[in-house]
Amino acid sequence: MTDMTRAAQRGRAFRLPALALAGAMMLAAQPAAAAVITTLPEGVAQAIPARSEPGASAPVRFGDGVTYDAKMPNGSRPQSLFGMTGTTNFSNSVVWSGTPLATFGARAATMSFTFDDPVSAALAEFNWTRLGSSTTSFRIYNSEGALLESLSFTANDPAHVAGFYGFQRASNDISRFEIEGYWVGARNLSTFTETVSAVPEPATWAMMIIGFGGAGAVIRRRRVAFAAAA
Repeated sequence: MTDMTRAAQRGRAFRLPALALAGAMMLAAQPAAAAVITTLPEGVAQAIPARSEPGASAPVRFGDGVTYDAKMPNGSRPQSLFGMTGTTNFSNSVVWSGTPLATFGARAATMSFTFDDPVSAALAEFNWTRLGSSTTSFRIYNSEGALLESLSFTANDPAHVAGFYGFQRASNDISRFEIEGYWVGARNLSTFTETVSAVPEPATWAMMIIGFGGAGAVIRRRRVAFAAAA
């Protein structure tokens, strides 16, 4: 066997783990996809408690480790009508009453629901004033504050009306669900936590691929050495 042949075989032997490593890194880097949802059949209700005096100062903790907050663009907090059950009229939209809600009044601000334990899905019923061309935005973030997914539209967009909106992920990485707009209200919040299964995570798959690639390289090197000795 010539030196050139041996070099070519060694090159093929080392090419496999390199390709395996590259593929594994790409697999591990793939983010869990997010989907906009309007229903969450298996969701756990995080009921907003009714209050006789709903003019609460945010933040407010409720449900299973959920914290409600509301902030103005300058960072200050508007008065929140948290737990209100009376009639609430959102201009050019449907009227709400009876079910406890959270709203921050007729001004532009951002409300948020932060979860002590990250979830894989969050859904709530939303209402907002449908006047003018202001923007209504829904966003989810992970525990490090990185944006995972968003949905934005003009407040008077006929394709988006008061109702249920939320997001679902493949893993439990939603730590905060926030809504920005003009006179926004929320009620009937629910969450879902993905059960950890025996299916390997992407990072585990990556390590397995690297291991298989390394094993293949060892086998090929042994074959080359045996051929050279023969």
